[in-house]
Amino acid sequence: MFHILCLVVFLSALRSFAQDSGNHDMHNSLEKFKIGNVRHALDDDIHLDTSHNLLRQSGQWVEITWKGVQDPQDDDYIALYAPANVSIYETTPVKYQWAVKAASHRAHGAGTIRFRLLNLRTDMRIAFIRNGFEFPVVAAWGDVIRVANVNEPLQGHLALTGENSEMLIQWTTKNSSAPEAKWGLQSGKYTAKAAASSMTYTKEDLCGAPANAQGWLNPGTLHKALMTDLQAGQRYFYMYGDEAHGFSQEASFQAAPNIGPESHVRFLAIADMGQAEIDGSNEESEMIPALNTTRLMIAEADDKQLLIHNGDISYARGYSSQWDVFFDQVEPLVTKMPYMTTIGNHERNWPNSGDRFPAQYDSGGECGVAYERRLQMPRPAEDKPWYFFDFGPIHFLQYSTEHVFAKGSEQHAFMIKDLASVNRTLTPWLVVGGHRPIYIDSTNNLEPDGDQPVARALRDALEDAFYKYQVDMTWHGHHHSYQRTCPVYKEHCLPFNADGTAAGPVHLVIGHAGAGLCLNTLPQRPLFWERVELTHGYMRVAANGTDMHCEVVTDVDGSVMDSFTLHKPPGWRPKDVHIVEIWEKSVLGMADMSGQANISAQAGLQRMQDTVRNNVLGHGWIQGIVHYIKRHKSNMLHQFFNSHAHSLKYRSCTECSVSFSQVYHCFIAFCSEPTGKAVKTMVLTALPVPHIL
Repeated sequence: MFHILCLVVFLSALRSFAQDSGNHDMHNSLEKFKIGNVRHALDDDIHLDTSHNLLRQSGQWVEITWKGVQDPQDDDYIALYAPANVSIYETTPVKYQWAVKAASHRAHGAGTIRFRLLNLRTDMRIAFIRNGFEFPVVAAWGDVIRVANVNEPLQGHLALTGENSEMLIQWTTKNSSAPEAKWGLQSGKYTAKAAASSMTYTKEDLCGAPANAQGWLNPGTLHKALMTDLQAGQRYFYMYGDEAHGFSQEASFQAAPNIGPESHVRFLAIADMGQAEIDGSNEESEMIPALNTTRLMIAEADDKQLLIHNGDISYARGYSSQWDVFFDQVEPLVTKMPYMTTIGNHERNWPNSGDRFPAQYDSGGECGVAYERRLQMPRPAEDKPWYFFDFGPIHFLQYSTEHVFAKGSEQHAFMIKDLASVNRTLTPWLVVGGHRPIYIDSTNNLEPDGDQPVARALRDALEDAFYKYQVDMTWHGHHHSYQRTCPVYKEHCLPFNADGTAAGPVHLVIGHAGAGLCLNTLPQRPLFWERVELTHGYMRVAANGTDMHCEVVTDVDGSVMDSFTLHKPPGWRPKDVHIVEIWEKSVLGMADMSGQANISAQAGLQRMQDTVRNNVLGHGWIQGIVHYIKRHKSNMLHQFFNSHAHSLKYRSCTECSVSFSQVYHCFIAFCSEPTGKAVKTMVLTALPVPHIL
């Protein structure tokens, strides 16, 4: 019994720890380093050596050896500073490893560990630090490690531009003056080239600490070159860099497919991944599973054409070196396929910087600048990180849950305009992506940024539009888990239509790519949840004009932990949105409802409206409406007719609920009104009419 009690207490503690839906105070282990408490007290007995003092290329391994440590402790560690001459009172180390990883440290005050060093475009230096993170004491320095080529082209990543014949390549150097990309159809034979444009950002562009203080590391120069005149689906070989300092290794990608239902596409999707050190540095990081997720995605990258990443990208949170670690981690993946992202809270949020959450510090002072400069998406303008693109048979609408999305906002108008203009003949599938989920299994109900309050706000602003324009799926993250709903509208599952299509959007949470899992799921979840998994992994998708098949892979062993397929018949066309609007306004009368209608009647009419949508738009049967009116004749039908001045002559219809046939007569009679003629046409010709008369 005692053991059971202990287990209950432990699980309760875990649940409390995850109550904030994964938004723990510290995601990045560098945040634990107390810069204000650092002391410099060199110990002449400690000797620190490195096996190499010249970094010839990024990713080189170096052995660090030390000896002479008196009274060795478990909280001694080896740390890397960059630049080499940085002030330890102003800058946090970029990485560390505990000295006790060497078995000889505790016994002899000596040992050897290995660091994998990235080219950070500046000289670096190793330090031996004592006394942990709370009151760190720099006790010894190693030699300076020089960088052979500060303009080594690194951090390559591809992106779509919205034009299928183009592909953007981005990379980083210190200060290359003539950067370019070159490409061709054969390996080693580059028949085209394009000069790159360049940009950067400075401390002054950022919003607060640690980004513009102890976490600052010069990001170098960020280049982008546009590869043009690409043939759909063709494989291209390319390099990037410059003649003076050298080019990257050759990589290849498959150009975007033809837009249309005849295209077949295969791609990957994630959210909330982050980064971790291959050499085991920064052990306290909660994002170590990101390495396995990345490794598995790289293993299947050769036949994939796209990677979607919906928010919380690197979790740098103001520590710039973590962006270097992240892009080094994903470079083998995102140089093979375009990498399309949305902004998350850990990229954008900072008080009074223009985001939707004025009191959140989640970006560590980056306030979207580092994200937007490093990841050039086809957005309309800076700090307006919403955009759309077509990919084979799919139209993607990517938006920001960190900016205002309410009705009347600029972003909302952009989204509605795009949803209304999608050519569903060319792109029958419509997927909307953002960071914070519109549906979420979570206990976090805290205002203003808790999972449930934000989900309700998203539904208030967007759910009707997603339903109206027949969005197939939404992909979000933020909660570090995998979750899938049924086809759902207004928190109710909808049946599949007779043609096999879903009657409403399926909502996915795919925030399980690497950051620490969120344990705060509901003890009794609503019925619209079909799957909830607390396991790291990612999603692979295969789609054509009639089927979208999704497999969710666990990074434990690469097995499939969930799979499902959405279907559309060949030649599928969306329902006429204009008729839907007429139906709601004319038949349901919600737009003109009398202000004197009581709350319970309005609630009942809302339920009736939902059911009309489910039955008429989902199955096309009038009987469902009539049965519903009959079952709810008490007060509701009376209120329905009484709320319309032009319907006074039909008040007697409240008595018609005695028989199914009479209610149907009243319904058709109402449709003969001028405001209902289009509905009458739809009822009598476009839809199957019940044979009850």
